[in-house]
Amino acid sequence: MKSRYQMFAGYNRWCNERLYDAAAKMPEADYRADRGAFFRSLHGTLNHLLVGDRIWIRRFTGVGAIAIGWASPCSFALSATRGGFWGRAN
Repeated sequence: MKSRYQMFAGYNRWCNERLYDAAAKMPEADYRADRGAFFRSLHGTLNHLLVGDRIWIRRFTGVGAIAIGWASPCSFALSATRGGFWGRAN
């Protein structure tokens, strides 16, 4: 059973790396532009994914900051997120 969840985590990491790499190539204005989507911009959508991943990591490991809500965006740079977040549990 554990190997199945390790496979899911690996797939999630692979997807996130591809997504962040593609987003990092966008001009800042396009990345933050309101697109009329639920989370407004690509930045808002990636924030949603990051908060969700952090919630699950904390549930699985008991390590990491407690999410204070969806309305409180995480402050992150794409380069920092791509380079550091996925290798640690906080």
